[in-house]
Amino acid sequence: MRLLVQRLGFTLHGAFRVPVAAAPARLDRLRQRAYTLQQSIQHTTNPWNHVLSHARHPALATPGMITGFWLIRLLHRLQKIHRGQIPSTGVLSWLAHMSSSNHLGYATQRSSHHTDALSIEQRARVELVLAHIYVLQVKREIARGLHTGARGKKVSWNSAGDMRATQVALIGKAFNHECPGLLLNLLLDWNTGATLVSTQFLDNVCAKYLADSARIRDSLDAGRQVYALVISEAWVNRGSRTTGFIDALWAADNFEMATRALAELQQLEGGVGGSIISSLAIQLMQCASMASNMPVASQIFDRYRLLLNRSPAAYNILMHPKALAYDIPGVVAILKRMRINDVCPDSVTWTTIMNGMCINGRIEAAMKLFALHLDFLPQRRSNDVVSNGVVNKDVVNKDVVNKDNVLYAPMRGFMPAVPNLWQQWYANNTKSYSIHSYFANLLRGMAAHYHEPLASGRRSRRSADSLITVPWLPTLATHKMLLKHLGRAHRIQELTAYYALLKQYWPHQYSQWSGSRGRAGDDSGLRGVERLVRGYLAQNMPELRNAYGLGSDVCADASPHYYDYCERILDLASKPYALDYIARNRPDRIVFNKSLVAYALDGDIRTVLSLMEKHPELSDIATWTELVRCVLTQIQASPGDVRMLQPLASADWLAFILDLEQRLALRGIRFTQVTFGQVIQSAVQRSDFSAVPRIVEHMSTNTSVRFNIDMLRMVL
Repeated sequence: MRLLVQRLGFTLHGAFRVPVAAAPARLDRLRQRAYTLQQSIQHTTNPWNHVLSHARHPALATPGMITGFWLIRLLHRLQKIHRGQIPSTGVLSWLAHMSSSNHLGYATQRSSHHTDALSIEQRARVELVLAHIYVLQVKREIARGLHTGARGKKVSWNSAGDMRATQVALIGKAFNHECPGLLLNLLLDWNTGATLVSTQFLDNVCAKYLADSARIRDSLDAGRQVYALVISEAWVNRGSRTTGFIDALWAADNFEMATRALAELQQLEGGVGGSIISSLAIQLMQCASMASNMPVASQIFDRYRLLLNRSPAAYNILMHPKALAYDIPGVVAILKRMRINDVCPDSVTWTTIMNGMCINGRIEAAMKLFALHLDFLPQRRSNDVVSNGVVNKDVVNKDVVNKDNVLYAPMRGFMPAVPNLWQQWYANNTKSYSIHSYFANLLRGMAAHYHEPLASGRRSRRSADSLITVPWLPTLATHKMLLKHLGRAHRIQELTAYYALLKQYWPHQYSQWSGSRGRAGDDSGLRGVERLVRGYLAQNMPELRNAYGLGSDVCADASPHYYDYCERILDLASKPYALDYIARNRPDRIVFNKSLVAYALDGDIRTVLSLMEKHPELSDIATWTELVRCVLTQIQASPGDVRMLQPLASADWLAFILDLEQRLALRGIRFTQVTFGQVIQSAVQRSDFSAVPRIVEHMSTNTSVRFNIDMLRMVL
C-alpha cells in the first residue's frame, strides 16, 4: 500500500494524521517556550509595532482618513521595513503624506461581531483557530480544483469579486468572517510586487476595520498578536525561523495547531463564551470530515462534548460518512444519542440520510423516508372527514387540498382515490420502499408530539414565530437533492410529477413552515430547480433535445470514431470565440450540458463536437469534460482497436488528452478534479497502470489539481 502511494506521488500527511495529545509536563514547557517567543517576536520582528508606536498620531485619530490608497502604501512600506530595506521612520513619512491630504474616501461602517466583548488576546486566539480552519478549507478546495491558480502562481482579483483564486480565497474568508488581524497579515504578506486586490476592496477594509482611532488600534493590535502567535508556533513546533506569515501557516499541521489553539483559547483567564468555542469546534469538525479524517472529528466532539451535546450540526457531521457508506446501524446509533441528549434532528439530518440512501442505490427507501414529512403538515379536523360515523369521501378525494391550496397530512385509514406522488410514496409498503423501523417510529412520534397541543386545543392558532417550531419539513436543498437523484436514475415520470407538486405548494407553504422566511422559497430558487429539471429531461428525452435545437448529428457519411476528429478537436480548443458573438436560440447552459452528457455516454463524438462548434459561448470546462468522457467511452467500448489507443501518428490517447488540456489552459479553461478523475479511472479500468504516473506528474507540473484521496480510491 505504502509503495503504491509513493509511486503515485501522493503523500498522506497533515490533514490525514490524528494529533496525539502531548504529556502535561511537555505541554507546559511548550506553552512557556511559546509565550517567551511571542514576547520576543512582538517586540523585535513584528512589523505592526512600527505603526502601533505612532497610534496617537493625529492622522490616525481622524475618522475616515485611511483609505485603500493609503493602506496599500502602508503595506508596501512595512514590507520594506521588515526586510531592512528602509528604516522604521518610513511609517512617519507615510503619516505625514496622509496628513497633508484632504481626501476622505468612504463613509464609515460599524462592524459588529460576536467577538466584540472579548479581550484583544482572546480575539487573537479566535482568529488563530480560524486561520488554520481557513487554510484547511483552501487546501481542500485546491485538491478539488476549485481555484484558478495554485499558490505561487500569479493571480489577480478584479473589483467584481472573483474569490476563486487561491491566494485571495483566504483574504476573502478573513474579510467576510470579521478577522481583522488575520486579514491585515494576509494583505501584508502577499501584497508584494503586484496588487492582489483592488483599491475598492481595500476601501471596504478600511471602512470596516480602520474607520476611527479605536478601531485602528484594535485592528493593528490584533494583527500584531496574530502575527506573533503564528510565527511562534512555527518556531516552537518545527524549529523554523521563518518570518513569513503565510509560509508559517501553510507549512503547519493545521489540524494539530487548530486543536491546540482551541484548547488554549478555552483555558484563557476570563473565559470565552461557550457559543464561540462550540462554533469553532464545529467548523474544525467539518474540516476534518471533508478531509476524511473522522478520528479527529470524533476527538473534537468528545473533548467538547458538554458544549456540542445539544448541537444538531455536530451530530450531522459525525453522521455524514456513515450515511454515505449506508451504515444504517451507525446512523441509528447517532440518532439514539441525539434523542438521549434531547436534540431534535433537523432537515440537514434527514437530507444526509436520504442522500446516502440514493447514492447506495436505495432511492425507493429515500422516497419513503421523504414522504414521512407529510405527517408534520397541518391536520384536518376529524369531523371534516367523519360525520356521524360516515366517511365524507368528497373531502378525502379532493387530493386533501382545501380552497387555500394547502397540502394536509394523510388521515389514518383514509387516502384519496387518486393520491399524488408523495402520498403514493407514503402509502407504499413494498419491500423496496421499506426503511429502518427506527426512522419511521421516531418521525411519527415526533409528529404526534408536535400535533398534540393542537388536538387538545391548547394552541388554537400559529403565530409567525411558531412556524419555525415544525420538527422537520424539507428545505429547497432537500428537494434539489432528491430531484437530482431521480434524474440520474432516469425516473422521468416521477421527476416531472415531483416538480409539479413542489411548484404547487412550495412558494406559500413549505417556505413558511421550514422557517426560511422567504429566502429559500423565493422565485429565483424555484427557477434554479426548474432549470435543473429541464436539464435532466433533456438528457433523457431526445424529443426535448430536438425542441431546443440540440438534436443528434445524423450525417450518414461522417465517421463515428474520435480519432478522425482529433485535429478538429484541438483546433476548437485553441480558438477562442469572439466576445461579441451571440448565438440565436441559445439554450440554457444546464440543458446544453445535460444534452452533451447523453451523447457522451453514447460515444456520439460527432454530435458533441458539432454542438460545441454551434454554441462556442457555452463551451466551459463542463462541456469539455463531456467531450473527454465521450472519447474515453469510445476507447472503453473498442479496446481492440489500435487507432483508439494511438489516434495520432505522434501521440497516443493520453498524450492527445494532455495536449488538449494544455491548449485549453492557455484560454483559462482548466481541467478539474472530475476531468482528471475520469481519465485516471479509464486507465485503471483498462489496466493501463503506466498511464497513471504520467497523469499524476502532468497534474503536479502543469495544474493546481493534485492527486487526492478520491483518485486513490479509483486506483485501489
